[in-house]
Amino acid sequence: MTAFVEKHRKTIFRVIVAAAFCAIFAYNLLTPYMSDDYAYLLDVREADGLFDLIRQQYGEYLSNSGRVIGQFNVRLSLSLGKPVFNVINSVMFTALLLFMYANIKRKKKYDIFVLLLILTFLWKFTVDFGQTMLWICGSCNYLWGSVIILGYITFFRYLLNRAESLRHPLWAALGTFLYGIAAGWCNENTSGGGILLVLLFSLNFWWDRRKDGKKSIFPFMITGLVGMCAGFLGMISAPGVRSRSQVMSEGDYTGLVGLLSRIYKITISIRELFFAVLVITVIVVVLLVLQKRLSSFNLIRNHETVLFLVAAVATCYALAMAPTPANRAYFGAGVFLFIACIQGIVDVKEEELTLRAAKYSLVSVLCLWLCFTYLDNLVNLARICREENERIAMIQADKADPNGDGIVVVPKLREAFENPYSNMYLSDLEDDKDYWINHFYEIYYDVGNITAIPREEWDELYGEEPEGNE
Repeated sequence: MTAFVEKHRKTIFRVIVAAAFCAIFAYNLLTPYMSDDYAYLLDVREADGLFDLIRQQYGEYLSNSGRVIGQFNVRLSLSLGKPVFNVINSVMFTALLLFMYANIKRKKKYDIFVLLLILTFLWKFTVDFGQTMLWICGSCNYLWGSVIILGYITFFRYLLNRAESLRHPLWAALGTFLYGIAAGWCNENTSGGGILLVLLFSLNFWWDRRKDGKKSIFPFMITGLVGMCAGFLGMISAPGVRSRSQVMSEGDYTGLVGLLSRIYKITISIRELFFAVLVITVIVVVLLVLQKRLSSFNLIRNHETVLFLVAAVATCYALAMAPTPANRAYFGAGVFLFIACIQGIVDVKEEELTLRAAKYSLVSVLCLWLCFTYLDNLVNLARICREENERIAMIQADKADPNGDGIVVVPKLREAFENPYSNMYLSDLEDDKDYWINHFYEIYYDVGNITAIPREEWDELYGEEPEGNE
């Protein structure tokens, strides 16, 4: 078996990458529009071309959010349509997988073990998968933003490794500046974590080469950091950020008490979201110390596990500077933490059978978990998608009926189908016609009012349950 895997390692690696794309693509196909998607759809359908989308985004920059890149990607995705988004979003998930893989050092070529670890970590431990990986508004801000940021870090590290042999240093400097602006303008705390990583890698590069008497500063290092800082400042200085922060912070503690309160809440959130990964990371760090892989300051400051762990912690606690965030704000910190943990796992020496068995048992158990979980929730997503399509058909039928009164009662989604890979239940229709998501549906589908009642009650009042529902 081992000989077969080694012989066909490259092919198996590519098959896993293709399977990862197909797996997330199927979930994208079964994820309908939801939540704020409808609010942006109302705007987008009024736009007449790319210039109008840009104009709308500029208005949002002034009034609501500084995330120009993420929010513009939302508008662009909605204007292109869900089928196009499904493909691009699946590409972005695959790109995140490969960028994380590229940042794991000291691995084998076409390392199947590392690839499977990253893939299973993403499916198992990603923060609010349904919100950050599948929901259009969430994906464009968190998944796509993290891909841009991690892609920039990968590019920057590539240039550091080839600093003296660059054939076009000026083009490299310009490229890092422009790409840096984009990476710095994606997400407040994740972009900040990206800046910290770029700074740490640059300082280590400068320190090591300075000791050897070699040239230690190159133009792309300066322009890259300046570009990221410029993008970051453009994001956090947006007029919309100030007005939104004032609204979100109403009723919160202020001053030192407020800061300490937010730090406490972040600490609790870290425990709830990442405890399992942190336990694995702690065990791995202890093993690295015992194996003398972290036995000196130079080894510690250069080790990717330490650097990405520092970035993950900083990315989390940077949220203390803003009002209490949603859990999805920890997405980028999770990506950095996963890289730190997996890098440590890779670096643990395998001379002892117990350690080797533990490493390969971990990835095997996670793969087994993923197989069962993926299939179970694929069915749940299909059921949710079917029920949502059924509700939309009811709304459209009433609108098309010349005798329709514009008052539509639809069933709520069944609670039995709720799962971590769908955000629909956090924005389901309610029995209050003035509820915010009901209002978006009413405007988008142009009906008088929409209310939703539990499925059992709807079946009793409006007819038998459609065949095929489970």
